[in-house]
Formats: sequence, C-alpha cells, structure tokens
Amino acid sequence: MRRSRSVLSGIALALLCGVAAAIYLGRTHQADDTRDAPLRGYEAQTGSRYLPLPRNPFQAPTVRELDVPSFADATSVWGATGRDDNGGMWLGVSASHSGMSAHLMLYDADTDSWQDCGTVIDQLVAAGLRRPDEGQVKIHSKIIAANDGWLYFTSMDEDGEDASANVPPRWGGHLWRIDPRTKQWQHLIAAPEGLIAAAGVGRYVYALGYWGHVLYQYDTLTGATKRVVVGSVSGHVSRNFLADVRGHAYVPRLIAQPSGKVLAELVEYDVNLQEVAATPLDYYLGSESPAANHGIVGVAYLADGRLVFTTHRGHVYAIDPTLSGSASVKAVGWFHPAGEAYAASLFTFNGKSVLAGVTQRAGRYEWVVFDLATGISFAFPLDTSGLRNVLLYGSVSRDNVGRFYVGGWARGPTGGQRPLLLQITAAP
Repeated sequence: MRRSRSVLSGIALALLCGVAAAIYLGRTHQADDTRDAPLRGYEAQTGSRYLPLPRNPFQAPTVRELDVPSFADATSVWGATGRDDNGGMWLGVSASHSGMSAHLMLYDADTDSWQDCGTVIDQLVAAGLRRPDEGQVKIHSKIIAANDGWLYFTSMDEDGEDASANVPPRWGGHLWRIDPRTKQWQHLIAAPEGLIAAAGVGRYVYALGYWGHVLYQYDTLTGATKRVVVGSVSGHVSRNFLADVRGHAYVPRLIAQPSGKVLAELVEYDVNLQEVAATPLDYYLGSESPAANHGIVGVAYLADGRLVFTTHRGHVYAIDPTLSGSASVKAVGWFHPAGEAYAASLFTFNGKSVLAGVTQRAGRYEWVVFDLATGISFAFPLDTSGLRNVLLYGSVSRDNVGRFYVGGWARGPTGGQRPLLLQITAAP
C-alpha cells in the first residue's frame, strides 16, 4: 500500500511547493533556469529529512546492523545512499574483483524489507553498451532525487587505473538514472574517467570523475551534457562535492606550487559551467599525501539553504548561497571535540544548527553531535560490538522517522569483507 501512494504523494508535494524554489534565510531563491521544472519542496530536492530535535540530542545513539542481501563478490557500501520522496532508502553495494558488478538496492524501512533493483553490468548489456569483459565494481556516489522524479547515481570501475601515470580506470564510469516506481534504469553518460561522486538539487545533476577532478553536468530538462576539468594533482580524488538549488556546483581544486606545496580551493561553477569564485580551503589537506586524502567526505543540506561539509581531516565548512553572485564559504571548526578525525558521514536533525555523524579517530568510531551555531561538539562511543575489521565509510541519508544510515564493510564469516549497513537511532 505504501508504494501505491507514491503518485498521490508527488501530486500533493507539487501543489504545496513553489517552482524549484527554497527558502534561504527568509528569502525565496530559484534556480538560474527553472522553465518547466516540476514542483518539489527543498527537503525533497536535497534528499533530506527534517524532524524536530530530540529532547537531548547530545547522547549516544542505538545501533542496529541491517541484513544487506548478499551476492557474489559483494564487498562494501561506500556511502552510496539516498532516499526517494516516499522515504525509500536506496543504496549501492559494491564488488571488488575485476569484471564484477555493483548492485543497486532498495530498503523499505517501514517493512524492514529489501529489493535488489539490478546490476550495472546487466543494465549495460540491456542497453547494448557492455564491452567484452567490462566490469563496474562500484556504485560509490550518493543517489540523487532530481526534479523529474528519477534517481541519479554513477558507477565506476578501478581495473588498470594508475594515479602516478594519470591513467583512468580501464572501463571508466557511467551516469545512470532509475525510476523509483518502475525500477527502470536509463543510461545517460559514458565517461573515460571513474565517476566517483554525484550531486544535484532540482534540475541539474553533476558527476565527478578522476583523475583531475572532471565535472560533468546533466540537464534533466533537456538531456544536454557539459564537461569541465576542475583540476587536481598527485592522484587526489575528492569522495564528494556539492550543488545548490540554483544549479551551482562546488568542487575542490588542487594546485601544485613550484615550492612543492599543494594548495586547495573550493571552486563554484554556475549552470553554464563557468567559474564564479574560488575560496581557499585551509583545512583540506594535512600531513598525508594528497592521494591518501579523501577531500570532501560528509555533506548536509540545511533548511535555510546553507550547505555544510566536512573534510577528510574533520573540519566543518559552511556554504551560504546568495540570490546572485558567488556564495560565501567559511571554515566553522573541528567536527570532533578533540580536533582532527575522519568524518565521512554528516546528518542534520531539523535542518538547523545541530549536526551529527560518525567519526574515526585513533582506531575508534564515535558518534559526534556538533552545534553549528557555537562550534561546540560532543563525542560518544558508537556500539560496533559483534563486528570485526569494521570500516565505516559514510552517508547523508535518513528515513521517514529520522533514523540515520551509515555504510561500510566488516569481516565476512569466512574472512574477507562483506557489506555493512548500520541503522542509527538517536536517543529520544
């Protein structure tokens, strides 16, 4: 019954929401071009779920492992999560060996049930696009709900890639979309780069490829595509990037200096893929090599239109778009109260100032709650008892009742890795 109401829910949203608009600090902002765009609210456009704050959000949560369906060579959930307008939770489950394929899955939190919605390789075969022996081992990107009602994501392979020689994966990457009602896939872009991340709010969907931080844009209204090379060095790949309701994208760029130092900046692009601004990111790179740094890891969208992200080192940045011109990008502070910590997941409770996420620091996973308004945060132990060799990668997704989802891997029953998905519930 829940799925049968999807069309009616979409109509209700259309009647209640403005045309591709969001409320930013009390002002109505529209995309640069919203002609013929369907009507959806900002919460749905960003894949967010805003609910009232718990009485005391500064507490340790409860953790439940979900039973992810298994398949041959299933390895991990690399933070590839998203939600549809009805609260269905979508995730990509990746494989690891050459020639194998990632799967796209749907978890129904209401019924605690799963549906395998297909493999990348099978869809390439169906589209007549698979090359002999081609693999697509990863769905690594977030799963983006665009204004046309489809869910967008990328797949990629890693076979033969060589960062030192600037050689991309042998089989490159693909941009896809799926109709969440019919489970029908459509192939959109084949790229020579590995497409590792996706972002978009409303009309425009973006994908990020490596090496060199290559940004692709897909216009969901016209089907047009654009491409620009943002720039990166030394095998560095940001695992995430951001986009706002205006259709602007925010991507890290790395620049090698004659001295050997590498500078990082956040570049803002408009819908024509013209550079609008570039802001230095002082807390982006650390003492490790650029190749070992994951760049932007956690992302969250606030109800007032601001965008928030964490770097590999665990520093929080806030982006405040404006009605016209470039956005303001500011460093806020360390997410973890003790300083640097890997913070690949990031969530908002009610779309305001209180954020939360899982961090890894000194080999320990913790649940961190951070107040954006004050910069104050608290860390609590995250219960991973019963799991061995855990790697938690990250997510940004919540279900309809506000539970958080964090992916990764754990040790399999006979060794190796198996996909891991944790459902995290904040204390009431």
